[in-house]
Amino acid sequence: MPAQTPKQDALHAIERLPDDVPLDEIVYRLYVLSKVRQGLKDIDAGRTVSTDAIAREIEAW
Repeated sequence: MPAQTPKQDALHAIERLPDDVPLDEIVYRLYVLSKVRQGLKDIDAGRTVSTDAIAREIEAW
C-alpha cells in the first residue's frame, strides 16, 4: 500500500466526518492527524525515549 500524502490523509479524515461537523472540530482532527504522522516519523527515525528513561525523569520531579 503506497503512503498517502498529508493532503490525501486530510481529505480522507474530513470525508469521514458528518456534514454538520463544526469547523473547529475539523481543525482539531487535522491537528491530531498531523501530530500522529510526526510521531510515526520520529519512531521511524529512532527519535524515541524508553519508558525507563521517562520513569526516571518523573521520579526526579
